[in-house]
Amino acid sequence: MPDEIEGQRRLVTEEERERMIATLHSLVFWVGVLVPEYELLGDHEIELRETVYRLTTADQLTDEDIDRIERLVGQLKMREREVERELAHGPMTVDAAKALLEEARGLLKAIDELRSAESEDHASVRKAEVMARARDARRWHDFIESVRVPR
Repeated sequence: MPDEIEGQRRLVTEEERERMIATLHSLVFWVGVLVPEYELLGDHEIELRETVYRLTTADQLTDEDIDRIERLVGQLKMREREVERELAHGPMTVDAAKALLEEARGLLKAIDELRSAESEDHASVRKAEVMARARDARRWHDFIESVRVPR
């Protein structure tokens, strides 16, 4: 109990800040992290976890979904940078710093999940486009062969 009270009142040191920022920039920042249930982006709060889940589990993303992902990723990146700046420079207690660290990690996790959903869907769309072009080329080839005058 005394450690909890001390952590609530003690200001975070520069060394602790540096370790927290290094955690954000590590390759395994996402281990054990959940996407935040809600997040305040701009002047409105969104159900971030539900939105990310819906977009990452969709069988097929529409163009509107892809646009929404891109806008959401942009907003999340801006919010994460704000949180990271506050964590790096703002005066705060250890507990407040830990809360900001977890928020930033959750935002990065959401960004990562959205990007992977977007890239998988883009890859499947690109593959479908290439296959359609190949089928078109085959049909043109077959058509030309059928109308070609024998020599």
